[in-house]
Order: sequence, then C-alpha cells, then structure tokens
Amino acid sequence: MRQFKPLTSLRLFLALWVLCLHWFHGYGASGSYFDIGFTSTFFDHGYLGVDGFFILSGFILAHNYDPAPGNRLDWKTFLVARIARIYPAYVACLLVFVAAVIVRDLILHRNMVGTTNYSAPDFLLELSMLSAWRYAGPTGWNDVGWSVSAEWFAYVWFPLFLFAAPRLNRIRIMLAAILALVALGMVEATSPTHLSLSGGVARLIPEFMLGVLLCRLREAIPHYDGFAGGALLSLVICGVGVELGVDTLFVAGAAGLVFSLSYEKDALTRLLSMSALVFLGEISYCIYIVQRIPQYLFTFARSRLPDLAAMPGATQAFFLFAFTVGASILLHYVVEKPMRSWINRQLGSRRRLRESLTAREKPRLDQQSDHNQSEIRATRKQGRALQPIRAKTPQNKPAGRGR
Repeated sequence: MRQFKPLTSLRLFLALWVLCLHWFHGYGASGSYFDIGFTSTFFDHGYLGVDGFFILSGFILAHNYDPAPGNRLDWKTFLVARIARIYPAYVACLLVFVAAVIVRDLILHRNMVGTTNYSAPDFLLELSMLSAWRYAGPTGWNDVGWSVSAEWFAYVWFPLFLFAAPRLNRIRIMLAAILALVALGMVEATSPTHLSLSGGVARLIPEFMLGVLLCRLREAIPHYDGFAGGALLSLVICGVGVELGVDTLFVAGAAGLVFSLSYEKDALTRLLSMSALVFLGEISYCIYIVQRIPQYLFTFARSRLPDLAAMPGATQAFFLFAFTVGASILLHYVVEKPMRSWINRQLGSRRRLRESLTAREKPRLDQQSDHNQSEIRATRKQGRALQPIRAKTPQNKPAGRGR
C-alpha cells in the first residue's frame, strides 16, 4: 500500500492539536491543565484535530482499498486489517485506564467506579468499540476512545461509503462533497458547541465521506499533478475558519489540505516528508489513544511532588509531552506493531488457508462432476441403443387359451 508521507506527518500535528486542547484550554472554573500565561483560540479549537483525522482516514482507506470498477471489496480482509490496526493499542489503553481508575479509588477513596461513564456496561460498550454508535453522547472510561469507536463504525459500513460516492465524474463528485459539507454545517448549526460534540458519529459520517470523495476526485482527474501553493492556501482557509468560529469552513480547508498534500508538487511536501516527522506521524495514533494515561499519572505525581507543581506551566507541559511520546513509542513497539502482525498472520493465514483448500477442492469436485456427467451421457446413449430392440418385442401378447 502506498504511503503518503506528508499525510502521515499531518497526523502528528492533528494529534498534537488535540493535546493542546486538553492541556491549555480553559475548562470553566477549573481552568486549564497547564497555565502558560495565555490562552488562544487555536487551543480552544483543538477538537478539530479529530475532524482532520476523519477526513484523512476516509481518503487513505479509499485510496488503499477502493476496488477498481467492476471488482468487489474483500470486506472481511479489510475488517481484519482494520482490527489489527486499531484494536490492540485501543484495548491496551482501555484496560490500563480501568486499572488506574480502580487503584485510584482504592488509594484516594474517590468512589468513581460505578458512577456515570465508569460503569460495567460502559466498559463493555467500549471494549466492543460500540460506545459511539449513536448521534452524540457522553464519553466513557478512556474518553478519547470515542473517536476510535466512530472510526470502527466507518470501517464496518465502508462498502456503503464507496457505493454512495460518485466515480469518474468531477461534477457529481464536487456536488456530493458540497452536500457532505452542508450536512456537516447542519450538525454544527444544531449543536451549542459547534463541532466539539463527541461520543457519536454525527461528525464522522460527512467527514469520512468527504475523504472518500477526495480520493474519487483524485481518480477522476488523472492528469492533474498538484498545485505548489495548495496546502498553504488550504491552511489559510483553516485559519479563517478557526478565527471566525465556523468549524465547517475549517473542515473544507482541511479537505483541501489533505488533497493538496497527496501530490508531490505541493510546496510543503518536502518539509512534511522528513523522516522524523513521518516516524512521529506513524506513532500519532498511539499518542492520541494513550494521552490520558500519562496525564493522569502526571496529575498524581504533581499532587505528591510540590517542586513539580511549582514549576512553570510550560516546563510541566514539556515534561508531560516527553512522557507521552515515550509512552507512545513503547505502546507502538510493544503492543501495536507485534499485535498487528500477529492478528494479520493468524486471521489472514486462516482465510488464505480456507481459500487454498477451496481452490484445491474445486478441481476435484469439477472432475467428479465431469465423471458423473459422463456416466449420465453413457447411460442415456445405452438407453437409446436398446430402444429399437425393445420395439421389435411384442408389447402386448395375445392371451393364450386355457387347456
């Protein structure tokens, strides 16, 4: 599968933007997690990093798995590959988080287990990645995991996204993209918090579809090789959307950014293809899904170490960032990569074995069928050969007289 290095690096910046929201946004009376002396609209809109992920996911998956016209998607193989990609790190972080909450309850007597979002039903829903299969709602144990559940919804229904997306017709593709943005605008207009609503698929469906449509548009214009200033122009649109508080405008700019960075001609392609950025982009999923665990451990350490709590907010943020990246690298190499290979090897090899056995069995069955057909034809031929002889034999002999 082709890797778009600039898009891989883009994932890193989207994940870091979400971290900025959780660390520097002022949450009412409790304030921000780190006080760095100022606030910013940029920090406040960090939730839009998830929207960027949804668009990027739709584009990459359509590019890698969209079958050629006339062919069918191997849906089972696709789902196995996606489970291998997202589930190991997801479930590992969920289990660690559950254990951490239970231990914290035992030590600090917080009594959080059993309350809203920390119940057994919530845990089972998160474990099965079904917690966000709704319009929107509260998050659960590992609150950032809701977006993974929403992504899983898109994976399961991926064939429908492909079916609904027009192909090889630029006008129809652009109209479909406009409809997706209109639908997203309606979601934003009916939400008191714009697109920051979480815990559901309200944002995912139009944005994932937008990513699929970007891939179809790329396919429909094969002679187009990109525009050097495309990504920069898209970033300007994103910035205007953030500044004006129009999240749907940001999403439109993000779509343009993904589309532009998929071409080597773009001015930012070389910068975002740096190996360090690409590596951090590869572990960006781990950065996103593990972030709450280092944060809660850091909170515990800060409550026990006055010197740490007295440090400037920027210094504390640097330490937590280093801790988060270290935990992400560990998760990537200890859990994500080996488990992905194991799942693909186990489930993929079994599927290939079944296909191999079916392929071997088919010639034997065909041969047996041919043999049976030959016997039937021989029997019919023999029956036709005996038919004249039977015709010469009197069918109804006259009854003899009794003696």
